[in-house]
Amino acid sequence: MYVILIQLRRSDEQVNYYKEAHEEYLKEQVKQGHFMASGNRTPNTGEVILSCLPDMETLYSILADDPFYKNRIGQYEIIEFEANNKCSKMADYIKEQEDNC
Repeated sequence: MYVILIQLRRSDEQVNYYKEAHEEYLKEQVKQGHFMASGNRTPNTGEVILSCLPDMETLYSILADDPFYKNRIGQYEIIEFEANNKCSKMADYIKEQEDNC
């Protein structure tokens, strides 16, 4: 699994210019099962994405279509981890998502 942390690095004007396309991109990735969840960081300095993609190469190929990523609106930090401890509902959900990725 991956946690993608996006730290916004551009002006509000530049962020807002790409925001709608970025949000549509995120919705599509969730719909396709590539991302499990996404949302704004608190405080709103960027975003967080949770992904179940099988490998880093696949993740980068999917991020390449993100309008924020393509236009260098944010700095992306990708953290890979094994979700060893999780509640049963989350375990079932993760298994289902991994099977769909």
